[in-house]
Amino acid sequence: MKDAWDWEEEDIELLIQNGVQESLTLDYKRCESLDKRKPNRKKDLSKDVSAFANSAGGVIVYGVIETNHLPTGIDSGYDPKDITREWLEQVINSTIQRRIDDVKIKQIELKNSNSGRVIYVVSIPQSKRAPHMAEDHIFYKRFNYQSIPMEEYEVRDVANRTDAPDLSLQFILESDAVDIEFEEYKEFSKPITLNAVITNESIAPAMYYVVNLFFDKQLTVINYGSFTFQSEEIVQTGDMAFIANCYSRNYSVHIAMPVWQGVKFKICIPHFQIAVPKINGDMSYALAWSVDSLGMQPKLRGAILTVSNNQAKILDV
Repeated sequence: MKDAWDWEEEDIELLIQNGVQESLTLDYKRCESLDKRKPNRKKDLSKDVSAFANSAGGVIVYGVIETNHLPTGIDSGYDPKDITREWLEQVINSTIQRRIDDVKIKQIELKNSNSGRVIYVVSIPQSKRAPHMAEDHIFYKRFNYQSIPMEEYEVRDVANRTDAPDLSLQFILESDAVDIEFEEYKEFSKPITLNAVITNESIAPAMYYVVNLFFDKQLTVINYGSFTFQSEEIVQTGDMAFIANCYSRNYSVHIAMPVWQGVKFKICIPHFQIAVPKINGDMSYALAWSVDSLGMQPKLRGAILTVSNNQAKILDV
């Protein structure tokens, strides 16, 4: 899907059709959230935007109706002369301290559902200048679909964000789609090569870090290279929970180069090799990774290995 700042009405409709749920990085707001008759609209706007910046970043869509965190329709929209992009930008910049860099606001015309009206998509990056304080002089974070006050230690942790690495991983195959081959009378496919790429979004290099890779127990891991099998465990990431085999490795400057900002490289040398079971029809298998380094908050994220028409692909969650 396109970046949020490029969304149009059709992209919002697609979110609704696909039932894309609210999450740590996505929030839907009805039009009444910015209604002039609402006394706390500026405070709530600063609270929600600052919470995203203090957490993992994300997107707020103003003008979508949600029920139980699922989008159910586009709201009536705003009069673009009444609620403007410039007004949103002015409120965000004047009510949040410090100012958040690179907030993007997209005005979307409702050409299909309500001509002449608009809705707004506010895209907020994870801030390197956090923590950011809302209009009510409280620091907020995202938690369980909500913006809630941060604990004192969390404010300190976020304040140290630029002094610590910000590592992420991404599972990759040899190509975007890999052919899967099965031999007669074999329960699993021939080996599929898989790797993971590590990146660092912080100016602070990662000198030491720990990586855990989790593979759905339905998969067979044939080769795990320099990693060590740790245990079988239940992994919960977002709305996804699965039984996984965990493989771990510790990295240090004695055995690997530091991870500098903007540098990407593969960490599985040799590669992992996995095999999928021979099952009729399309299947999906859960994957996950976690990474931790000195000073940073540990991360745990999921991915999906999809198998369709004897081809495998990886989708990030």
